[in-house]
Amino acid sequence: MRGDADTASHGPPELTRPARRALAGTVIVLAVVTASGGTTSPLLPALSALLILVIRHAPSPHALAAPAAAAAALLMTAALSGDADSRDVAAAFLLALSAAPGWLWRRESRRSTQQLTRLDDILSQAERNDSGEVPAAADELADLERALGSIAARVQARAVVLWDVDGYNGTARARAGSSGRPANALRLSGDPLGWVWEQGMRLRLDPPPRWSPSGLVVVADRLRREEERGQLVTYSFDPPDLPADDERFEEVAVYLRGMLQLQEARAGAAASRRRTDALTDGLNRIPGELELAPLTTELCMTAMAITDATGAAIATWTVDQGEVLAVAGTDGGPRAGDLFAPPSSELALAVRADTILVRSADDWNIGRTCVANPDEKWIVRPRAMAAMPLRGTEGVIGVIAVWTSRARSFDPDGLELLFALAPYAALHIEHARQYGTLKETADRDPLTLLKNRRAFDEVLDTETTRFARYSRPLSLLMLDIDHFKAVNDTHGHEAGDEVLRQVARSITACIRDVDTAARLGGEEFVVLMPETDIPPALEVAERIRSVIGETSIPWRGSTLSVHVSIGVSSCPAAAAHPRELIGTADAALYKAKEAGRNRVVRADIGAGKA
Repeated sequence: MRGDADTASHGPPELTRPARRALAGTVIVLAVVTASGGTTSPLLPALSALLILVIRHAPSPHALAAPAAAAAALLMTAALSGDADSRDVAAAFLLALSAAPGWLWRRESRRSTQQLTRLDDILSQAERNDSGEVPAAADELADLERALGSIAARVQARAVVLWDVDGYNGTARARAGSSGRPANALRLSGDPLGWVWEQGMRLRLDPPPRWSPSGLVVVADRLRREEERGQLVTYSFDPPDLPADDERFEEVAVYLRGMLQLQEARAGAAASRRRTDALTDGLNRIPGELELAPLTTELCMTAMAITDATGAAIATWTVDQGEVLAVAGTDGGPRAGDLFAPPSSELALAVRADTILVRSADDWNIGRTCVANPDEKWIVRPRAMAAMPLRGTEGVIGVIAVWTSRARSFDPDGLELLFALAPYAALHIEHARQYGTLKETADRDPLTLLKNRRAFDEVLDTETTRFARYSRPLSLLMLDIDHFKAVNDTHGHEAGDEVLRQVARSITACIRDVDTAARLGGEEFVVLMPETDIPPALEVAERIRSVIGETSIPWRGSTLSVHVSIGVSSCPAAAAHPRELIGTADAALYKAKEAGRNRVVRADIGAGKA
């Protein structure tokens, strides 16, 4: 896993060969400059050039200490000599440090290139690999039970049991046995196995523990311990068969440790192959998603698969606030549309620090912080979390996070794949946002910013498909501005445009987010209302008519006012099929016009039915 922590643990990176040569030359020239007149020396430009060369080849901020020290020494020389122009010295100093922004840009460029190269390596490896089969868990267990049976015969034991220990929870659970195994996990506290686990010594358990048949002698041994997890092995003997020496137990321990390591290596290989396959599948599907919502959902699912997470989220980030775009998993937590900001949000912290945050059960308390915002509700609280900034072409554009409620920490290999995925995800999110902006522009009427006729027809097609499947009611309002031609003739087309914009704003203010308002053309508007029958549709239409009629539109020192006529239709009440809604609503609008305008008329019940 790459990150700032790795750099800190291994010390600052070494200078490259060009930087070492430039630094050596800097020291020599600085000595000559000091001896030949300080800041008045003719060699001063050469020193400045060498400082720039060192900075340009610096692999890290630590490497900038040498040129900075050289510049400081030069300034000190000028101060002691008293005969130099301080402005010349400052100019040389600033010239030397002017290359630092270039170094920072190259560092970020190298970082992104390394990530994308890592991703290419993963994909190439996935293409080269054969579909090698890894032993299934059932086969591994059967092998282990056969091995324990052989061990039991070798040491003349009635039974041999292998235990997995979870010291964090204080439990031991039997993984396999030579002749069956205890069904339930046992608590280490108060059980002699707890002492064996803590002390790491082989021990004869006398009297036998409660989970062992009476009359047997039990010997327990700790095989392995890594922090608070590991394995124990127990042997049950008839009293006369207990081995007199410990050599057999040592041989068994060595054999079992080797077998466990082999199985873990196989399991690791299987997990790595599964994660790589999941990453490959995700990368193959992601380019086909042009819309932002399905793209980010697919990215969340891929992030979960490659890290063995139980949940994932992707968010965008602006100057000082983020918004969750998509969430996957069943643990609860953040929701799409949630806003977040520092200081309690882990997502915000990762973005503001521009660094990878990795939290485990040992150092993270979700009660004190949250993944996105304090209002998130969890069904199962996560035990570990990781958040990575998404860097676009102009800086950090968002963040991707994964969490798990099953494990205390994430496998570093999975986080490495997520690290490799991050720049790819950022690239496609940027493309999806650009596509969304272009599509939104193409779908909008430029004057009123409502959907245009083509976009409205697409929405109607979607609702038609939904109606065919679920037969849920669907209503449509057809609006027309009364005497709109008179507005254009009297006040001009610019006034007419302002009337159209105000009518569009009034319609938008009166409808729900799930409703679709569109300008069909000229002074005609339409509103499509899912899950709405005739009575509530009439109420909305009346509210729109009233709001528009009461609105005064300022125009060049005077005010304009207009009224609208509205026809209302509904499917299936007045139309047999959604495609008949426009015709039946238009017929109702014509009746409203004939009846004197500035009114709402509903379509006849069954008007569209044969």
